[in-house]
Amino acid sequence: MAPAAITKIATKGKIRKRTVKTIKEIPFSGLFRDLKNSTVFEASGLAYVRGKFYTIFDNAMSIGIMDDRFQFRDPENRLIGEWEPESQFEGIAYVPENDTFLLLHEAVELGEEVYKPQVREVKLKKDLSGYDVHAVCTINFELEAENKGFESINYVHTPDGPFLLGLCEGNHCKGGEEGQDPGNGRIIVSELRWNKDGSCHWEPVKKIKIPESAYFKDYAAMAYNYEIRKLAILSQEDAAFWVGDFDGDSLEFVGEEGEVFHLPRDNHCEMIYCNAEGIQWVDHFRIVVTSDKAKSRQPYWCDQKDESVHLFAMPRAWDPYTTANKALAKAAAEEAAEEAEHAAAEL
Repeated sequence: MAPAAITKIATKGKIRKRTVKTIKEIPFSGLFRDLKNSTVFEASGLAYVRGKFYTIFDNAMSIGIMDDRFQFRDPENRLIGEWEPESQFEGIAYVPENDTFLLLHEAVELGEEVYKPQVREVKLKKDLSGYDVHAVCTINFELEAENKGFESINYVHTPDGPFLLGLCEGNHCKGGEEGQDPGNGRIIVSELRWNKDGSCHWEPVKKIKIPESAYFKDYAAMAYNYEIRKLAILSQEDAAFWVGDFDGDSLEFVGEEGEVFHLPRDNHCEMIYCNAEGIQWVDHFRIVVTSDKAKSRQPYWCDQKDESVHLFAMPRAWDPYTTANKALAKAAAEEAAEEAEHAAAEL
């Protein structure tokens, strides 16, 4: 067998071993009984609270609440609040201290060509008929482009207090050519500040460099698992997510390594989950991903997976209780043995 063919087998084998398995998936149009007269569900961020998933849509003001069984027209699934107008919501995070949610606007124009992310704190009404807005606070971080802002938020508690983690979509937190320089993801850490006039803002206090092993063209979402201290970071362009060790107290990555896992592909190893936009842990072995609307420039097969929620199981080789360094060392040894076996079989 030619060396190129051996390399192809090895490459496909790596993807195969690191591809999550689909457990269940359903379009958002099949989840809710009342669709709010909409046929378009441009899903983005996800939060998981007490057995329920909460998602937002950048084409709507409503918050979607879903039972974790993801059943067709389940009465537990509903759209909360008015649907219109378009929101440009990209992220959602839960605040346990006061039972509220933080909803992220990717970028809001605050002056002539001045854009900053904005967060609104909302509380769901007891009858789930809507939600009340408690505060609207700008993140004091100027963006270079309106459509290259923050894509995801996580609210975390540390020994120094609560902080908001904001994931930049582009590499180096930039748009354009520099924003497409893979392996240069950034997370902005901000602290809530109240002003004398009663207004508020989130003040950036730290910038975290995502390890280069998360070698992605873009960054669409992140989710932190407190118990196993793992941070998952999703890329839409690469249809994959990276999982690295993260210290939620110091807000630092533990080491530079991380494991990359692929969303399922077709029989030709082509990407079919083209619009993955949100990610959240169910437990240590399963994750949920949401998909945005397919773009007109994308292949037609992308339509089959868009505007949906997907439940995946981690691959067999996944061990949530070991570090990324140890997991990668074990995988490398196994792959070397397999490649040697393939080469020997062709002699």
